[in-house]
Amino acid sequence: MTNRIDDIQPLIQDYRSKINGHESEFINRILDDYEELLHLFKQKNDMISHIWDTYENEKYYIAQNTLDPLEQILFSSLLGIRTLDQEAQSDSAKEYLATLRKEIERQLDQLKKTSISIYPICMQDLGPYGAIKSFYELLKEGGKIKIDVEFQGFLKRQPHKVEIHLFRFVQHLILMIDTLNTVPTLIVSINEKDAQIVLTLEGEALVEQLGHSSEYHFFKELVDSIKDVEMLEEDECRINLVLQTNNQTS
Repeated sequence: MTNRIDDIQPLIQDYRSKINGHESEFINRILDDYEELLHLFKQKNDMISHIWDTYENEKYYIAQNTLDPLEQILFSSLLGIRTLDQEAQSDSAKEYLATLRKEIERQLDQLKKTSISIYPICMQDLGPYGAIKSFYELLKEGGKIKIDVEFQGFLKRQPHKVEIHLFRFVQHLILMIDTLNTVPTLIVSINEKDAQIVLTLEGEALVEQLGHSSEYHFFKELVDSIKDVEMLEEDECRINLVLQTNNQTS
């Protein structure tokens, strides 16, 4: 919607210049009302976009300053327990260390899932595709649907806002579809070319099934508020999200 509002404004100005004297007052009042409506839409979209950015910054802070250090502490503890296990003499000590190791491994696994859900720190080094693969691998363990992820074209690093948008779109859509438990197989493909990243999701009756989810309707409104992003329901089985990359900055 943000992109379309920017496109409509010049058309209104052009139309004003072509109005003749007999209809100018009435038409101008209509155009004034329409411009005010567009302005309100733009304000709403700007507010949603600001909330999105603020929310992402907060989640990054939590992941960077709390979850990532905690994950490193648990991993170091796990290495220490493995070393102690090699040096332990009694069976009781080995049994205790084995129990402790299993508990730390369980906590570490849970922390990884929580961390990548809140904010994928690994994206700093691996990019969005590495973060998506990590999320996908973790989801496969407890997910209800079979997911195939395909990357096409020349995949390069993008400004941070593009990368986090791409990751969040994949994350939210997959989790929504998984929760529905009505789409047995989902194909996710990401194609990068011509200053665009095209995210495609395909599944049996996918659009119809998502249409029953209030969360999906909120997600569409959120996407509609983001500049240089367009969401298209191509048919009943396929959704495309198009991210323009040539106008983005870090």
